[in-house]
Amino acid sequence: MKLSTRSKYGLRALLDMAAHVDDGAVTLKELAKRNNIPVKFLEQIFLALRNAGVVRSRVGAQGGYHLARLPKEITLGEVIRVLDGTIAPVGCVSQIAYEPCTCPDMETCALRAAMNRVRDAIVGVVDTMSLADALAQTKTRTRRNGRSD
Repeated sequence: MKLSTRSKYGLRALLDMAAHVDDGAVTLKELAKRNNIPVKFLEQIFLALRNAGVVRSRVGAQGGYHLARLPKEITLGEVIRVLDGTIAPVGCVSQIAYEPCTCPDMETCALRAAMNRVRDAIVGVVDTMSLADALAQTKTRTRRNGRSD
């Protein structure tokens, strides 16, 4: 599976927001600058995330975006599906965007069977890993490598 740039940027921005969740609302301009993401692209990403209920926006002097739920309640899989649509490596194993196989026999196709296992493994990780979990792993890895936060 290869994440689209859209998902990579969206996840990067959401992880930044999760790391600064107590700082209040953040503007897209600020998020874009901190994460080296084009503002216009981030606007499109956040429109989809807002429509899906992952983030909320507020206008005014204290305006900007904030997470709609706690970082521990937003999974990587949810975000990927909002931004990319499917997690499956091939269409014939997708549970969201199924596409028929072009192989001679779908039931005996070894590639389909293998890709089904790949999909299940990926889903098993991204659907159980929250933004908070991803941040915690990074902090643990940083401490193990002798660097401080």
